[in-house]
Amino acid sequence: MARRTGTRVWPATIAIVVAGAALAGCAAGQAGSARPSGFLGDYAQLRAGGEGQALLVYVDPAARFSTYRKMIIDPVTIWRDEETKDIPPDEAQDLIDDLDDVLRMTLDDDYQLVKEPGPDVLRLRVAITEAEGSWRVVDGRLGDALDEDLRAVETKEPSDATKSFVGKAGVEAEILDTTSGKRLAAAIDRRVGARTLTPEKNAWSDVERAFRYWADRLRDRLAELRKRS
Repeated sequence: MARRTGTRVWPATIAIVVAGAALAGCAAGQAGSARPSGFLGDYAQLRAGGEGQALLVYVDPAARFSTYRKMIIDPVTIWRDEETKDIPPDEAQDLIDDLDDVLRMTLDDDYQLVKEPGPDVLRLRVAITEAEGSWRVVDGRLGDALDEDLRAVETKEPSDATKSFVGKAGVEAEILDTTSGKRLAAAIDRRVGARTLTPEKNAWSDVERAFRYWADRLRDRLAELRKRS
């Protein structure tokens, strides 16, 4: 037991302070690089994105986004490769449903969501290219008392194939003209979660936050392109 000026200092408390300092600055955000998965097929047009943009982007400079009032959102898919091949089917379907839902709810305010192509209709294609749940929330052992505190917190762990320190997510997307099939825009992005001292109640929280971020950013980017054109 440690004492200082008559105050009792618990080992777990000391461990939390030390670990907190070590984890300072480990915030959620964009990853450093993106690797094409194959979903988009042709990547020759994509270039490094600027501030506030996806890691790799393409926008057709001649596209008149202001003429499009409707959108077809193709069913979201998971592109199966080394990054996603071990995600169990039930967890994969939950991720697909979550991203599909958030895209539709976010874009519904700006576009009429339809099923048939036309001259004023965009097509959005999106694939999840990376998804990894989080459950390891501290570096090393912080003492028996802290271990007991963490075990007392109810968490939903992902499968063994998806356990990681922080959540990670990657997507590829493109927007097409439904009449000509021409690509008007495309993007690749990856995001990672924040390292924290407390476990997420939902192991996929970092991934779900990334989905919401991408949906909001897509809506805002399309609004910018409509004004520009």
